[in-house]
Amino acid sequence: MPQPLAARGRITTWTKEKLSTLSKIELTQLLENAERLKEPEVAAFCRELLSERRKKPKPAAAPTSRRA
Repeated sequence: MPQPLAARGRITTWTKEKLSTLSKIELTQLLENAERLKEPEVAAFCRELLSERRKKPKPAAAPTSRRA
């Protein structure tokens, strides 16, 4: 069973698995909210995920063939 990162008051219970499914925009917004609401565990994991995503190379576009 995943361990929750935060489970206080107005903050939802976040797990690493849940955070990893968020888009870059969602992670960035969550990071800003976590920092504003003084949730260092959530903020740290958001930073880690965003950093990992920057390091991964983007998949190459599939070649398109043009037929005349």
